[in-house]
Amino acid sequence: MLLTIDVGNTNIVFGLFQGERLLHHWRMASRPDATADELGVFLAATARHAGLALPQDLTGVIIGSVAPPLTAALARMSRQWLGLEPVIMRVSLDLGMAVRVKEPARVGADRLLNAIAARHRFGAPVITLDLGTATKFDVVGPEGAFIGGAIAPGFRTSADALANRTALLPRIDLAAPPAPIGDDTISAMQSGVLLGYVSLVEGLLARIKAELAPHRPPVIATGGLAGVIKPYTDVIDEHDPHLTLRGLRLVYERNKPRYDRLDL
Repeated sequence: MLLTIDVGNTNIVFGLFQGERLLHHWRMASRPDATADELGVFLAATARHAGLALPQDLTGVIIGSVAPPLTAALARMSRQWLGLEPVIMRVSLDLGMAVRVKEPARVGADRLLNAIAARHRFGAPVITLDLGTATKFDVVGPEGAFIGGAIAPGFRTSADALANRTALLPRIDLAAPPAPIGDDTISAMQSGVLLGYVSLVEGLLARIKAELAPHRPPVIATGGLAGVIKPYTDVIDEHDPHLTLRGLRLVYERNKPRYDRLDL
């Protein structure tokens, strides 16, 4: 089995694959000061709860990360707790996809992984929409290369900033108000944050699609907040909450390391 680890700014998601099938996935909060032992204890406990024997059940580990301190801790955890040298997602690996942007090394691992997984399933062109701490629109062009995208603050991030930077506006639930015209502070904020964010997503996607015309690429949504926004728009063609994990599996298959299991 393959352990895939997606490290975001808010959460770390562990995914366990048997071939192409995602068997289990577990989520924990991202803490920059987390130690290899803390991460190992979490993984061992959750795997044991699922009836799995780690590391005996594992043949490989791959890490895709946008949080460098956690990358190092997870690599140590893999070596010390699992006896496996992890593959670290980098643009220099064989991705099976050209990266045609000005600074390929600066593109977030999650953006590339989403694009790889979406292209594998839906072909090219395709657009991925990752709704998390930031909202990322990423584009695989008609020729199958990653050609860039757009990045906006996530709508939970925007809502928190609104509450933090004002004296009287409270934190709110991410739910749609009864009508776009709010008749109290809470409903007015919900209209601006959620319905306003839907308009941001729809507007940016319309502009991106216009650049790709006459092609009509599908939009594949992922990320922790994709399920919140999906009911309020018809621009999302597919929702795959595990898109990044699937991208990690595909990259691992193209870059399987040639090493023996480490001695624990």
